[in-house]
Amino acid sequence: MSRNLLFLLTLVWLPTALCMGQRKLSISATVTPTLSHTNYIHRYYYPNSDGQIVEPVYVNGIRWATGYSAGVSVLYEYVPGWSVSSGIMFQQLTTRQARPTTAGDGTTSIHNRAIRVPLLLNYASSTKPLSPYFSFGLLTDVPLPSRVVVNRTGQSTQYLKLETSTRPILHLLLGVGGQYQINKRYTVMAQPIWTYKFGQLGGASAYNSSFEVSLLTQLAYTF
Repeated sequence: MSRNLLFLLTLVWLPTALCMGQRKLSISATVTPTLSHTNYIHRYYYPNSDGQIVEPVYVNGIRWATGYSAGVSVLYEYVPGWSVSSGIMFQQLTTRQARPTTAGDGTTSIHNRAIRVPLLLNYASSTKPLSPYFSFGLLTDVPLPSRVVVNRTGQSTQYLKLETSTRPILHLLLGVGGQYQINKRYTVMAQPIWTYKFGQLGGASAYNSSFEVSLLTQLAYTF
């Protein structure tokens, strides 16, 4: 084999070998406190009665909901600084409002729940232990039955179930934050993130304009 051919093969092989050697697989615990903003347009929800006397839940206008997501993610760094991640999380968001005047004093709380699956592209802009960290991607929510809690003044509290469509809900995610590499094995990431809700697949007629502001916090362990 000539020296020139050997040199060319080395140039081709060396970057590939370096990239292969730098690939990393990590698993992370994820917790995300969330504040959600939704604009409802004259929505009526009818909880399961389970033999009880229940009232429909009427929601109209802008509502803020608080909640969280929690779960696990897997991150794959395919070249230095760039990674893809996915996982599975449980999300719950709670909306509270006063009962209609005609129904009496009290409050109604709707606990919306979902299984959330993220698919993200991440970028760490520095190789230093403390680095800016960016994320972009999609979130897919699979709705679970919601819980409705009705607190009525002078009466017992009702705990009801609200069936929801199981069609997936898609969100766009943007995140800008930072990561800190504690050592070769452990890394902490924290990102304020913004997500925009596209709506349910095939459910445009029931769409409520919504976005979320969250703090995505992860503790990752690298194998």
